[in-house]
Amino acid sequence: MAKFITLFKDSPLELISGEYLSPIDIAYQTYGTLNADKSNVVLLCHALTGDAEPYHVAPADKGWWQDFIGSGLAFDTDRYFFICSNVLGGCKGTTGPISINPKTQRPYGSEFPIITVQDIVRVQKALIDWLEIPHLKAVVGGSFGGMQATQWGIFYPDFVDNIVNLCSSLTLSAEAIGFNHVMRQAIINDPHFNNGDYYDSTPPDNGLKIARMLGMLTYRTDVQLAKAFGRETKQQSEIWGDHFQVESYLSYQGVKFLDRFDANSYLRLLRALDLYDPALTFDNEQQALSRIKANYTLVGVTSDQLFKQIDLHKSKQRLEKAGVNVDYHEFYSNFGHDAFLVDYDFFEEMIKKGIAK
Repeated sequence: MAKFITLFKDSPLELISGEYLSPIDIAYQTYGTLNADKSNVVLLCHALTGDAEPYHVAPADKGWWQDFIGSGLAFDTDRYFFICSNVLGGCKGTTGPISINPKTQRPYGSEFPIITVQDIVRVQKALIDWLEIPHLKAVVGGSFGGMQATQWGIFYPDFVDNIVNLCSSLTLSAEAIGFNHVMRQAIINDPHFNNGDYYDSTPPDNGLKIARMLGMLTYRTDVQLAKAFGRETKQQSEIWGDHFQVESYLSYQGVKFLDRFDANSYLRLLRALDLYDPALTFDNEQQALSRIKANYTLVGVTSDQLFKQIDLHKSKQRLEKAGVNVDYHEFYSNFGHDAFLVDYDFFEEMIKKGIAK
């Protein structure tokens, strides 16, 4: 079970937008043993719809990095002390749109402000400070988490030894922003959306299901979908519904998503993904990236349809131009963008090496 702490009670967090949040609840979890001098701490940053628990003790209830965490594994609990927190704006215990607004005693809903990766990282730093951790051996993240890891190196250059960014470029491409736009439109045009104030009535489930289905198509590859489903049809099918097995799979993923995520959180985190720019709060990107002192491991998947190979190459070049020590790897996986969650054999060595530098 996740642990909880409330911070920013006396001093509100000023967001990049200029708005303020107070207080802020943070859900987090830890794994492994903290050593005597607190020099073995690794922060794990989750992807868009992750949470504070990448590993679950109950084997039937898998965490999102279940097979990566443990004795001798990529995230070796015999060597390191891992911390993971749910992001600001999420819906898994950390303050987000579903949380109670202290001014109204009702869920924030439409009143929850726009957030950025920079805001998320500042909340993570507040948690690390509260835990009295003086330094991080590494910050590791995949996808949206990779952006958070990068921002840690920018904001706190003397605090982090190593950054491991899995499957994430420095900024989101126009195509990826376009996908996110369509997902948002599916949600906000659901007749039950009510501008985000739906907590006392019917939630915008149909819009959220459609958004998730589109998202799933960007996370996988045509090769993996062809291998898993091909053009197989269901025995009992609907010509305008789930006729093909791949349609049934997407519908299942959409319905499953409703049990664990909130539409307002999805909207805000998608926009935080779009808005991420290392140059935010600095004069330019070069000035921001040149602050990074940590060893930087960047891993790309050549079949990734969301963070494409060309975007990873450009990110590598931009980091190197700013003087960052970059160790770049790339490989092919049938799983595309989702490879960093499932292709353990490909990632194990790179994660271990990236953390240990």
